[in-house]
Parts: sequence; structure tokens; C-alpha cells
Amino acid sequence: MLVMGGQMMAQTHGTMFLGASFPMGNFNKVDGYYSTALYGGQDAKFGGAGLGFNAGLKWDFGVGVPGLAVVLSVDGFYNGNSGDMKECYKDYASGYDLLNRDIEQKYAQHINVPVMLGMRYTYYFNPQLGLYAEGEVGGNGRFITPHVMKYTSLLGVKHTDTERFNTAFTFAWQAGLGLEVSKNLVVGCSFYNLGSSEVKGTETLKSDQGKVENDFEHGTLRPMMLLARIGFRF
Repeated sequence: MLVMGGQMMAQTHGTMFLGASFPMGNFNKVDGYYSTALYGGQDAKFGGAGLGFNAGLKWDFGVGVPGLAVVLSVDGFYNGNSGDMKECYKDYASGYDLLNRDIEQKYAQHINVPVMLGMRYTYYFNPQLGLYAEGEVGGNGRFITPHVMKYTSLLGVKHTDTERFNTAFTFAWQAGLGLEVSKNLVVGCSFYNLGSSEVKGTETLKSDQGKVENDFEHGTLRPMMLLARIGFRF
């Protein structure tokens, strides 16, 4: 056991990844403010997410078979809003123009943190170049930052409407291909499906006259994205 444990430690490598996150499918789509899972009815499923970025850590544990390794990864994804979604927010705010002034709006943003375990196989053309394929499954923590609307009525009453979204945990998986160059540089492309979950939370309506809170249940969100990224092994 000591010998096998020593061999596995000797074959353990870590990789730090940085990359661009391209939202796919319904996660990217939008057809009006209330078409999104964040604000629409229970049938709403669009995300309105825009181009984002990814940072992650991955550990490879050798299993004694050349090219084969167990993979453990932790990733963080940030996706803001697409141009179309930003226009939807602006259209939504314009509905307040006639009876209010000093309108300010803070858009909701998407953050996902998956932790996964899987396998990777690397075929080495030579000691300096290898082609790998991998697959992982695990869980994802979905976070949506609050949507905040501030405005002042024509009567001078200040209002703050805040929608806070509950954290959700879902089943997630990913598959990827890439190149390993000179043992220290990794260039890859991966598809992530981070699972489907309902969007729930609490809306707080606050003004100089008091505060009211209401729970809400909106649509279903499924973050999916294509990653292009570069990694540095250590």
C-alpha cells in the first residue's frame, strides 16, 4: 500500500485554468424581460446570459496505467448579461419613467461553482505532445446576484425594489478535449451542463413608508456553456 500510494503521489499533477465561457442553448436566449427564468412564469426557461469567464483548478491522479488518470476539478464561472438582455432591463426600467425619477438599476449576474470527479485519457504522440479526452460528473452550486431597482416617485418618496435569488444545487457533468504541450501547458475545449433548477427567492419592496417582502417562484434555469481555455500545470 505504501508503494502504491507513493506511485500515485508521484503521478499527481495540478493544473490552473483560465478561459472564456460561451453560454449555450436557452441559457443564452432571451425574448423579452418576462421570457427569462429569473422574472417570468413557471414555463419561462431563458437565461439571457452573455459571454463570461472561467477560472478553475484540476488535479490528475495517476492510476498505474499509462495515459489514464482520475480527475478532480473545482471551477468558477461568471456570466453577465447578453446585449439583448441588457436592452430588456432598459425597457423594463422605462416603464417607471412617467411616474418616477432618478431611476437606477443593478442587473442580476450568473455565478456557477461546480465540483466534479471523472477520468482522463491522454495519448502521447511524443514526450512533448499529447491529445486528451475527459469526462466528469458532480454537483454545481448556482448563484444569482440580486436585481436592484432604485427610484424616487414624483411625490419625493424613495423606493428600493430588490429581488434576491436562492442558491440552488444541481447535478452537473462535463466533457472535454485538448492538447498537452511540453508537459506544462494545456489548451482545451469543454462542454458543461450544470443542471436544471427552479428560480426561487424573495422580493423586498422598501420605501420611506416601510418594507414589504414576498417570496416568488419563477421559471427553470439550466446553465450550459462551451469553454475555451488554457491551463498551466504544476
